[in-house]
Amino acid sequence: MSTKTISMCQGKGSLSHNNREFTAKNIDPFRTPDNIIFVQQDLGEAYHQLFGEAVERYNARQKRNDRRIPD
Repeated sequence: MSTKTISMCQGKGSLSHNNREFTAKNIDPFRTPDNIIFVQQDLGEAYHQLFGEAVERYNARQKRNDRRIPD
């Protein structure tokens, strides 16, 4: 069986990077108006919206502080 891995951001993220507010050298600027923005939202706000209730339930069950997920 092959092994699967996953990677994720360890920092707080960069909304300007995710929204592509900059133009890299390898980008054709004439095609960028064709880009579609589905959601433009602060990363922390999106995290709390998606996982806030689950984190609260998880933290409520934990007796040890070192097992709680910080805000």
